[in-house]
Formats: sequence, C-alpha cells, structure tokens
Amino acid sequence: MKINLKNGEFLSVIKEFPMNILEIQDTLDRLKISDDKPIVRFEISEHDNMEFPFALCLRDFSADIYRLNLFAERLEKLDFSEMTAFRSLLKTNPESSFEDILKMTYGLDSVIIYPCSDCRELGEMVIENEMMPEIESCSDEILELLDREKVGRLMQEREDGVFINERYCVTSGYEPPDIHIEIGRPENCFFRLLIVPEEEKIEQAQWISLPCEKEITSDFCNGICLDFQSALPNLMLDDAHKIGTLNELAGQILQLSHDDFVKLKAVMELENIHEIGETLDCINHLTDYEFDRNIPNQSEFGKAYLTKNLPADFDYVILENVDLFDFGQEVLAHKQGEITSYGALSGRGQELYSVLTVQSEQQLDEDFEEDYEEDFEPEIGGISL
Repeated sequence: MKINLKNGEFLSVIKEFPMNILEIQDTLDRLKISDDKPIVRFEISEHDNMEFPFALCLRDFSADIYRLNLFAERLEKLDFSEMTAFRSLLKTNPESSFEDILKMTYGLDSVIIYPCSDCRELGEMVIENEMMPEIESCSDEILELLDREKVGRLMQEREDGVFINERYCVTSGYEPPDIHIEIGRPENCFFRLLIVPEEEKIEQAQWISLPCEKEITSDFCNGICLDFQSALPNLMLDDAHKIGTLNELAGQILQLSHDDFVKLKAVMELENIHEIGETLDCINHLTDYEFDRNIPNQSEFGKAYLTKNLPADFDYVILENVDLFDFGQEVLAHKQGEITSYGALSGRGQELYSVLTVQSEQQLDEDFEEDYEEDFEPEIGGISL
C-alpha cells in the first residue's frame, strides 16, 4: 500500500509499505525525524489503495512509523474474507482512530459474511431461511408474494449491514480485541543478507547482519545471496563474496555520528556512488562537503543563502512570500551541489553559503582549465604526444 508521509509544510515522501527495518530508518532520515520518537503524519493514497473508503483517504493520521508498517504487514496477510470484513468495518466506522483501525485487522472472524451482492439477494436468503420473526409463520403462498428487495433492505437496516465485494457483512457483532500491541526496536545494523550455501538448499537460508564481530565463515562468503537489505539506498552488492569488505564498511559506518551517516547518504546520492570501495573512499572525504539537513528544497536554500549573506539590518520580511527556487538552484549549480533526499549538499571542496563573487567564478573557471590541460593528451595516429 502507498502512504504519503509528511513532516511540516515542505517535507513529504510517498512510500510503498510494508518496508524492511533499514528502509524505515532511511525514510525517517529523509523526513528528518528521530528514530527515538518516530511519529509521522500520513495520508493513505487514494489512487493506489482503492480498497479503502474514499473518506478515509482524505484524512490526516499520526502514528509511530513502526506501527504503521505493522498495519501494512497485517493487511498483506488478510485473505479475501478477512479483507471483506475489514473493509466493512471501515465503512461502518469512518471516524476511527489509527489505533482502532490497526486493531480492526485482528478478530475479523466475528464479522458475519453472507454471499449476497444486493438487497434483493439478501431478501431471497432471508425468506428461504426464515431469518426474520415476521416470516416464520407465513405460508409458502404468502412468502412467494413478498418483495425480496424490501425484505432485504429491512434486514440491512436492522443489522446495520453493508455490502462489500459482492458480500453482505454484519458488523454489529464485531468486538475490538482486547490486545496490547508492542513494537520492539530493531537491532543496530547497517546491512542484512539472506545467504544460502547452494541453490538447491533454499531451506537452509540464513540472515546475517552487519557489522558482525564474529568471524564470517566460508559458508557465508561462498554462499548465494538471495536478498540484500542496506541502510545505504544507493549501495549495490553484486557479489556475496564481498561480504568481508561489506563488513569492514559497516564497521566504519558504526564509527560515524548519525549526522555524518546521513551526510554520507547525501554524498552518495550526489556523486552517484554504488560500489563498496567508492563508499569507503567517500567516508574519508566527508569533510570536503558542506551539508545542511534543514533545507528541504531550492527555494528554502535560496532564502537561507540570502539570510546568511545580506546585511544584518536587512528587512527579511520581504523574503517570506518570495519563491527563490530558480535563484537557489542557480547558486547550488555554481557550487556543484544539489538538494538531495536528505538536505542541501555542496559539491566537493565547495562551501554552501560562501559569497559568490566574480573573482571566485573566474577562479573556478581557471581551476577547470588547469585540470583539463593536465588530463588532455593530444594524439596523432594513435600515438600520444
């Protein structure tokens, strides 16, 4: 199911749920929400979740993202009858809180379901099975004269039933289960691999989490990787034999502060880094970049840039309703930076908020020309000069 997650006016991401733990933590980083208090505002996407009532998709909810993920996991496991019962509860309880909706995924067998698509079919079933006291003593001749649709509508009104998925659901007997849902916090790891020793031995597959202090056995190093979960969305693992190097990378990440870890992800996005070796090198050069997590878009960067460079007595009220997207984008381009999924990031060796002057622009051009001349080697007839 697709969920639109929000944090403030400018920050929002659409995510497919359920997610694995590392994907959840990365989503919190993109939303700039601490994992200590992972409360997110969200909307259920109307166009991608047609099984939900329209009114429910228009509402704003707030919940622990791990509980939201559990909700998506629960929905995935519902069979047809359970999903029908769940939808009927949503329809009859449109103002339910998220916690109540989560609990509705339990105890669904208490919702009675009949194979009827409309009031006429329901009335037919009621008459045939004498499900109403008024018709128990009626003769067959009288029963034949009864209006099936009216009988069905009367039954529906009495039971507060609803029609969903070509089924008639009686929700009045449903009682929310008396349960306390406890969500544990995940282990501290950056990579998870599902390793199997041989293709023919899928049942022996095991998860391994990195960093791992124990010696990684040859069974893992020489095995086949069936699944790879990474705290670094850009990182790719093309060979399970690199698990030792991957563990070394996990160990280095463990030494980073959380802010530097998020910065690493931003740099990998900017520089389009996918390999383990490149990532290790990137960690050694994090200080060459300037990063501002509090900037969600180019317009806000433009305002922040002017705020830091205009005179102290400047009337900043003027900037409140000004769209500085193009200006912010242009400044970032001159600094070889961009707005990443995690915030504003400068190019390598650049400063985000330093003043751009004619001299500094000329110096950039001269540096580029020097680098070009060093790398350029003219060739004649395939022979380098």
